[in-house]
Amino acid sequence: MRPNKLLYVDTMRGWAILMVIVCHQAQAFRHLSAPVSLLASYGQTGVFLFFLASAFTLCNSAVERSGEPNQTWNFFLRRFFRIAPLYYVGIALFWMIKSFVPQLVKGYLGEYSGTALAANLVLLHGLQPGAFEGLVPGGWSIGTEWAFYLLFPALYPACCWLRDTWEWKVLLLLLAAMAGVAALLLAYVGMNNSIYWFWYDSIINQLPEFLVGIILFMAVQDGAFRPNLRRDVPAFLFTGALAIWVLYAHLFGALPLASAISFVFLFNILRVTSTSYGLVERIGRASYSMYVFHTVFAVCATRAILGIVAIPESLETAAFAAACGGSILATYLVGRASEKLIEHPFIALGRRLTA
Repeated sequence: MRPNKLLYVDTMRGWAILMVIVCHQAQAFRHLSAPVSLLASYGQTGVFLFFLASAFTLCNSAVERSGEPNQTWNFFLRRFFRIAPLYYVGIALFWMIKSFVPQLVKGYLGEYSGTALAANLVLLHGLQPGAFEGLVPGGWSIGTEWAFYLLFPALYPACCWLRDTWEWKVLLLLLAAMAGVAALLLAYVGMNNSIYWFWYDSIINQLPEFLVGIILFMAVQDGAFRPNLRRDVPAFLFTGALAIWVLYAHLFGALPLASAISFVFLFNILRVTSTSYGLVERIGRASYSMYVFHTVFAVCATRAILGIVAIPESLETAAFAAACGGSILATYLVGRASEKLIEHPFIALGRRLTA
C-alpha cells in the first residue's frame, strides 16, 4: 500500500486518466449535445492534472532522497525506467495498429519517420515539431513530461533558494512571469500557424502547470494551505467553471493555467476525501499504463464498433455513456496487467541500478 500521505496523489491521477478517457471517447461520437460535448472536451485538462501531480510527487521524492550520492544521475535513471519501457511497448502496439487498420488511429498519431522514431525513443520528441505528437496517442505529454524531468534538477533547487531567501509566495511571481512568456509566445505564433500546437504542447507553454505543482508542494510543506472544504469546494467549482468557459471561448492559451488553478482546490478536497484502495485511487495507481493503452478502447474499438453498428442520434448520449464505462473497465484491466508485468519490473530495475 502507498503511504497515506500519497493516497490523494494517486486519486488525482485516477481522476486525470478518467477525464482523458472521457475526452477521447467523446471524439468518436458526432451528435452529442453541446453541453455534453463541452464537458467531455474539458477532459483534455486531465493531462494538466497529471503534470501538477507529477511535479508534486517529484518534489516529495527530492526531499526524501536529499543527500543521496549521484542524486541527479540516479534521478534520470529512475525516471527513464519509470516511463520509457512502457512507452516503447505502446510505440510497437500502435505501429502494428496503424500498419494493419490505419483508419482506427487516423488523427491520433504523429508521422512515422526515422527522425521521429529516434526522437521518440530518446523521449525528446517534445522538442521537435515533426515528432512532438508522439507515436502513441497522447504521446506529446510524455515528451513534455520528460522535458520537465530534464529541467527539474535545476528548477527545484532554484525554487528552494527563492523560498528560503524570501518565502514560497515569491514563486507566484515566477509563475506569473512564465505564464506571461507562454501567452506572448502563443500570441506571436498565432493559431493559424501550422506549428501552433507544437508550441502549445511544448514545455515552454506547459511549464506553469508543473510550477503550480512545485508551489503547491512548498505551500503544503509550510503548512500554509490546509484543507478547508467550506472554502475549497466552492473555489473548485468556481475556478473549474471559469476554466470550462475558457475552453468554450476557445481561449486555449489560458486553458492550461486556468485548469491547474482549479486543480489546486481539487487537490485539497482529495487530501480530505481520499481513501486507501478506493476505486479512483486504484485507477490512479495504474494510470500511466491506462494512459498508454486507453485509445485502443476509447478510439480504436469504438470506431470499429460504430463502423458496424449505426447508433440513432437520439441514443448517442446513452451510447456514449455506455462506451465510457466499457472503455474505462477494459483499460483498467489492461492497465493493471501492464502495471504488474511491465511497469513494476522496470521500476524495480531502475531502483536496483541506483541502489
